[in-house]
Amino acid sequence: MRRLQAWLRVSLIDLRGSARRFVILIACLALGVAAIGTVSAVRSSVEAAIERDAGLILGGDLELRSQRSDVDDAVVAALDALGRVSREVEINSQASANGRSAFLALRAVSDAYPLVGSVILAAGAEDGSIGALLAERSGTFGVLLSQQAALRLDAQVGETVRIGALDVELRGIIEALPDQATAGFQLGAPALISAQALAPAGLREEGVLSQFRYKVLLARGDFEAARAALDEAFPERDWQIRSPRQATATIARFIGVFGNFMLLVALSSMVVGGLGAANAVAAYVGERQGAIATMRSLGAKGGRVLFHFLVQIALLSLIAVVIGLVIVAAATLALLPLLSGLIGIDLPPVLHVRSMLVAGAIGLVTALIFSWVPLLQARAIRPALLFRAGSTSAMEGLDWRALLMPGAVTPLLAGFAIVFGLTLLIASDLRLVAIYFAGTLVAFALLRLAAALLRRFLIRVAAPRQRLLRQAVSAIIRPGAPTTTVLVSMGMGLSLLLLIVTTQSNINNQIATEVSAEAPDFVLLDMDRGELASLEAFIAGTSQVETLTTIPMLRGIITELDGSPAPSSDDVPREVAELFRGDTALTWSSELPAGTPIDEGSWWPADYAGEPQASLSTDMRDALDLELGDTITLSIAGRPLRLTITSFRAIDWRSPDFNFRIIASPGLIESAPQSYFGTIKAVPDEASAVETRLIAALPQLAFVPVGDALARVQSVFDGLISAIALVSGTAVIAGVLVLAGALSVGRQQREADAVVMKVLGARRAFVILAFLIEYALLGAIAAILAGLIALVGAWAASTFLLEIDFAVQPLQLALLAAGIIIVTTATGAATTWSAMSARPADRLREDG
Repeated sequence: MRRLQAWLRVSLIDLRGSARRFVILIACLALGVAAIGTVSAVRSSVEAAIERDAGLILGGDLELRSQRSDVDDAVVAALDALGRVSREVEINSQASANGRSAFLALRAVSDAYPLVGSVILAAGAEDGSIGALLAERSGTFGVLLSQQAALRLDAQVGETVRIGALDVELRGIIEALPDQATAGFQLGAPALISAQALAPAGLREEGVLSQFRYKVLLARGDFEAARAALDEAFPERDWQIRSPRQATATIARFIGVFGNFMLLVALSSMVVGGLGAANAVAAYVGERQGAIATMRSLGAKGGRVLFHFLVQIALLSLIAVVIGLVIVAAATLALLPLLSGLIGIDLPPVLHVRSMLVAGAIGLVTALIFSWVPLLQARAIRPALLFRAGSTSAMEGLDWRALLMPGAVTPLLAGFAIVFGLTLLIASDLRLVAIYFAGTLVAFALLRLAAALLRRFLIRVAAPRQRLLRQAVSAIIRPGAPTTTVLVSMGMGLSLLLLIVTTQSNINNQIATEVSAEAPDFVLLDMDRGELASLEAFIAGTSQVETLTTIPMLRGIITELDGSPAPSSDDVPREVAELFRGDTALTWSSELPAGTPIDEGSWWPADYAGEPQASLSTDMRDALDLELGDTITLSIAGRPLRLTITSFRAIDWRSPDFNFRIIASPGLIESAPQSYFGTIKAVPDEASAVETRLIAALPQLAFVPVGDALARVQSVFDGLISAIALVSGTAVIAGVLVLAGALSVGRQQREADAVVMKVLGARRAFVILAFLIEYALLGAIAAILAGLIALVGAWAASTFLLEIDFAVQPLQLALLAAGIIIVTTATGAATTWSAMSARPADRLREDG
């Protein structure tokens, strides 16, 4: 025990004069711990808040939801018997004020709203309950608008806003709704109005896009008992019941998926930080070879040397972890209130200790894993090194057979297993974590292979005739050069940065150029026959409109597939499950929609009037194992309609045109109840004028300005990618630190090279230029390797994950590559400036 204490004391004393050399190690590990800990802590806090406040987020203990039409009075009576009830109708509508317009996700509520929680209004709102604020006063109803809608309308509290055919008074600006999180992504801006105002406004409650919600605050608080009672009383129903847990499942799933992805990005920062730790330890051990050889000559065995440096690395890693956890605490406390306002969930600024401890453990184990090989190299140093003249900091590599010995490989395998298990504790997705670890190992192996092949190529190719270039190439391929370390370290960090930048560029290009160029100016929603006739008359008298396109839409329930009862949504693949969750949308057409090719079968003639036929999407065919000649039966307005499948269509869901999985032939279906959708393409630069005239002429018409919708979609993507880029920024910073550490590994060797060149007559300018060219070459090679990996990753993400077109941005990649070369050169120059300034006499005196 005393011997162990003595060893420990010597290690700590020896560290006092060497701690400054581990700034890179501490910085890299602290960044990795900060990234992992912050992502994990924030995600865990959000998930805990969803679990804790599920009833608040839903707005009650039970929710009954009906699409398109309201429920019967008997159902309402049954809900009243269970507890206090709040009725809501969600529709889309247009609002106008001060010569401006805004598209609203309008929610018509009863006086009981909200059952749980409270609506937070901005300063300046009138006093009173929500019901009182929305109620009719002197013949005028009230409205509450979100800040987004109020800004778009340039409306202040007390001013008049027109919704549909009704003038209402703005009585408050919404800052937060207690149940907004369950509404999901909405194209319209949230707004509240009294349910009694819908009829005077000329807004139809029932329609294809209408949704009725009844939220119940149960008297006994037993959801399962309440659901069982409703199931028993209404066995045949077309509405859904949700518990608070079910209502928040979509939010929780999104948080989990996005959180896991962010966590993997943060883990990449830790991987890069681990490489920085390995470089720092290798540089430190390389510079201490003489001291190690002295210890060995005085009788110290390999285990003693290993313990000496392992204690130092463990202590420094612990310091780095503590710094990282301090950053996690500060970032978590700052981000949670900000995130609370964005997603509409109360997130008190508290620390998630478990996530922080796991992040710290991952950082500590990662540091020891990446430091293990340099420590083994330190253990292998022999006393004979003292008798070698002109020794440098370059250490001899370990033979691969030595690395496979149990004493060497077992700690590595155990460390990887521990990190894998710790990652599962905060990611909870075995498949995703396994794929990430496997992909990281493959990328690491490819970078090492590329570096080895490059070195072999440069050795075999003829030396450049230009003297400076020849000197730079020889420095890259010389024994002990950190070429492989630099390329692997920089490649890992740069590939992540380029992957994110390229993916974001593809998303922006898809939305800003392709979609917006083809998209119409307005999308018309849920029109009845009367509104369609009025719209056609309006278009006929409006010269600013270029084209009007309309399409009928019906709602039906799939009851049979080829004579067999339709499966439940739980028994079919997820991509078509929505078709079997109540009503599904379909249309009829005499002509094949433009841009929708037939993949199998044939389209019916334009004047077809025979037995009903259907054209389905190819994803329905593949998911449900359907064939030409099979039948599909739908119940439309209570009447069964059997259709024979005669073709399958390949649908591009990114197209701005309306797409339906099911299209019926004409001849019989036209008489069924239906609504109409449409698009308007305005004359260039006339969209704003058309919008103003359309609101004035048809105030009840619901339509979406496509430009605003695309802007909201793009803002969502930009927000997500910005969050990813923020986390991945730690990997970029760590990459620069790794580069500095990698170049410092050969600092003493560069001093020796500089001395030799000066002794042979080279001037200072030549030495400096030779080093700068070497660093520029390394940066260029690292940029090329990282770019290739990033392009493959961005192509896979765009094609398989986001399903958008992939395009390479040459100018963007060229600018990034130039930036990488400049950073590499500048970092190398700053790191090895002492080598450039080395005086031959001092160096020769040391070697002597």
